[in-house]
Amino acid sequence: MAIAASPSAVHPQRVREVRSRPVAMSVQHLPRDLARAPGDVSPEQESLLATALGLSEQARSWPGMARPTRRQWDLMVASDDVEAWVIAWPPGGAIELHDHGGSSGAVVVAVGELLETSIVPQPSGSVAPRTNTIRAGGFIQFAQHHVHDIINVGEVPAISVHVYAPPLTTMTYYRIDEGDLEPAATVHYASGEAVP
Repeated sequence: MAIAASPSAVHPQRVREVRSRPVAMSVQHLPRDLARAPGDVSPEQESLLATALGLSEQARSWPGMARPTRRQWDLMVASDDVEAWVIAWPPGGAIELHDHGGSSGAVVVAVGELLETSIVPQPSGSVAPRTNTIRAGGFIQFAQHHVHDIINVGEVPAISVHVYAPPLTTMTYYRIDEGDLEPAATVHYASGEAVP
């Protein structure tokens, strides 16, 4: 089974040009980060979750997010150490399989529900998808190199808060091909904007 990534469809308004670049990450590196026990989170991840939970009330009424016709986002908080985004998801709105470069993160669903599909290493060395429904008030936390996709499979828009530390500088998009996780493209960011 192959899951294809097309970053230009993921970031229609902000990506000027997407170039595929070599990724200094192997599937062998991912299992260490992905195999953490669900309750095994760092103090940094707890802090990111607290920030996301604190911003989720504001996200519910963030300007322009109530009736999205496409996935859209806005920067809520930015510093040298952390950034927080509000993202609106129309029904069917999605972002394809990706990582967050060297950033850890937390996601809180403020309105609606989202379906996360994360990548789980298998004893054979291959990877497999695992799904998780995140309802309003629910959250996920992740370490660096977490690979997942998110989609709004509901019939109403969803709004979520995404907090990252350090701020995002890259996102690599992936596909699964015969059980192997393969990079498809990397998008680089500066001050929250995709750059060539």
